[in-house]
Amino acid sequence: MPSQPWAVTWRKALVSAPRLVPDAVLRFTSPEGPHPVVFDIPSRGQHTIPLYVFIPASSSSPEGHAPTPNLPVLVDFHGGGFVLGSCQEQAPFCAKVCRELNCMVISVDYRLGPYAKFPAALEDAEDALNAVLKPSAPGYAVLRDRINAFLSKKSRPQINLDASRIALAGFSSGGNLALNLVTNINPPRLPEPWPCPIPSDFPNNIPVLMYYAAIDLRKLPSEREIIAGFHDAPKTLIASLELEQHLMPTYLPRDQRENLRASPALADVGDGLHEKAKCLLLLAEKDSLSIQNEVWAEKAIEAGRDKNVSIQKFMGVVHGWTQFPDSWLDGSALSNKYEAHNKAVEFVRGHWAA
Repeated sequence: MPSQPWAVTWRKALVSAPRLVPDAVLRFTSPEGPHPVVFDIPSRGQHTIPLYVFIPASSSSPEGHAPTPNLPVLVDFHGGGFVLGSCQEQAPFCAKVCRELNCMVISVDYRLGPYAKFPAALEDAEDALNAVLKPSAPGYAVLRDRINAFLSKKSRPQINLDASRIALAGFSSGGNLALNLVTNINPPRLPEPWPCPIPSDFPNNIPVLMYYAAIDLRKLPSEREIIAGFHDAPKTLIASLELEQHLMPTYLPRDQRENLRASPALADVGDGLHEKAKCLLLLAEKDSLSIQNEVWAEKAIEAGRDKNVSIQKFMGVVHGWTQFPDSWLDGSALSNKYEAHNKAVEFVRGHWAA
């Protein structure tokens, strides 16, 4: 692990502190459950990828008697600018989706800066998705074996993952990963082909939940356009400690920011976006990322892909509000949080049923 300047080291230690909280805290932050099973799967490299896997409490088939039901799968990616964040903050959302859709939810603990460099997070995202989809992938058998080993210990029926019904969810930088996974890029836009890991002949729609996604990384948050009417907003702790300026470039150097895999909003939508991808953009009014998401949506519409993109914008809320604890939110923001998650669940349900 390479050494880092002190200005980076102490800031990374600060933002990593929440990861020291034991997973047992999820019984308080996500009391309804289910609570995740946590294990590692192999990657394309020497490291392993931790997964938080949410298994429905009831995994019976619609007929109620199948001993090995096939469950659809949603793969989730947390936010944090590729330098912070964790799967723990995703637990309430993931558990809700798992309960209400009776599906498997896999939250991916992908590699972060400063010790990992672009495209490490994207490679982990691809490897986690391939563990669901691709029998030859290093994690494919391990994922299924670990899930069913857990179920055996609990004397519960074995399950299969229905690789024909998948969905993706990404929050902020995780939304960047989600969009990448349904985007295909060929030369000359990149020196080498970077194909979408989902086959072009995938049989069903692929719901993609993009919560305030960071899909154009050419500018750091402090460099982006300020939303009209919010020029006098108080300086946040992150801004005052200059966390973004010091940490984010350790993962994505400035000279890589225009790479189409770093900034997938710059890629061609007409030919690049998977035909079966159905993207729901869930945006916050008081968030500079709303601008780049709306620009990308307009680009998709102009390319004739209007049936692949939907937008829901929530007024009076800030970036990341859906992942804040309920006690941090006032009545309006809390109502918007639950409305956003309910719309996301219904969006996935509708496309899986189509």
